[in-house]
Amino acid sequence: MKQMISLIRIKTMKDLLTLVIPLAGMLLTTYLMLQHFHNKSIEQNDSKIKSDKNNKFFPLQIQAYERIILFLERIDPSNMLIRTHKSGMTIESLHMALLKIIREEYTHNMSQQVFIDPNSWQILLNAKDETIQLINVAKNSLQSTSSSLDYSAKIFELIASKNISSAQYARNKIVKEFQESLKSNS
Repeated sequence: MKQMISLIRIKTMKDLLTLVIPLAGMLLTTYLMLQHFHNKSIEQNDSKIKSDKNNKFFPLQIQAYERIILFLERIDPSNMLIRTHKSGMTIESLHMALLKIIREEYTHNMSQQVFIDPNSWQILLNAKDETIQLINVAKNSLQSTSSSLDYSAKIFELIASKNISSAQYARNKIVKEFQESLKSNS
């Protein structure tokens, strides 16, 4: 009787193993297939997101870089003086006009910082601040009886002593950063 029970148990174990092993194999195969399809789906979604980013964000980023380069051109003291200086202006009126140009251009382009590298934005801020400082130093170094022509000449003299204006330096640096970012995104 004990032998019979033992034989039944062995047969039952064999039957059980005959069912469990193929079932475990099927479950493992199903799990691996689902995992593969899930990973492939995630890769496709990542690829689509990257593609959408390139198609939508990249043009805005290029436009932002164009606008900040234009901003730097517009606040370059040489360019501002050519556009702003009129005969008969006082030092004070020219000084205020130059500061107004910088303030208005900056306000107009502030939103571009969303689309550009933070380092590039910091370079732009430094150029803006250094340009304001140059304009103020030039004004403060002259007598109150000096003409706006003397003021313009002093600004040109300060720029010449630096070899390159802050705006030109910033423009060159930002263009280089942008070109490097294009290479790394390719």
